[in-house]
Amino acid sequence: MRQSPLQSDGFPMAVLVEGGLALAAAFLGWLFSVPLRELFPQSAQPLAAASVRGVFFTLPMLALFWAMVRSQWPALRHLREQVAWLVREMFPSGGYAQFAMVALLAGVGEELLFRGVIQTKLVEWTSPVAGLVLASLVFGAAHALSKLYFVLATLIGLYLGWLFERYDELVTPMIAHALYDFLALVYLSKSGGKRR
Repeated sequence: MRQSPLQSDGFPMAVLVEGGLALAAAFLGWLFSVPLRELFPQSAQPLAAASVRGVFFTLPMLALFWAMVRSQWPALRHLREQVAWLVREMFPSGGYAQFAMVALLAGVGEELLFRGVIQTKLVEWTSPVAGLVLASLVFGAAHALSKLYFVLATLIGLYLGWLFERYDELVTPMIAHALYDFLALVYLSKSGGKRR
């Protein structure tokens, strides 16, 4: 069976986009004088603690994901099936290595940009709460496949932004984001978005 252009180009495009976000964050960080390097733990022990926190704080997002997967609300069911179709179209081989690479790049690139640069500057220009909310809205808008997806992505953005504000480092939200994306991609690619 012949693959569609989306299927054959989906993985390289995802790598290019997500990797490009990290480069954009580095450039914008330089342009707006955001010291991104200072947003990472500077020694092994705090880095290990942030990594463990990142894994732990994936659990609430997975609980929300599982509730959405089990939901019979028509709008959620439609969104779930739409996203699962998109995952299968972009990653027809469904390989764990592809999912891991895209999830890692998304966790790093998106957190550098949306939390490291955008939220940092918005907090500086407004207040911690306003900066968090505005950065989360930008994050939601960047993921807006639909109105419902915009709302859900904004909520996830609020959660990841709170982690960034709470711990004052990017490793925790990066790991939570990447691990969540990886597990969601694997599940949706295998399930087809159907409730089991």
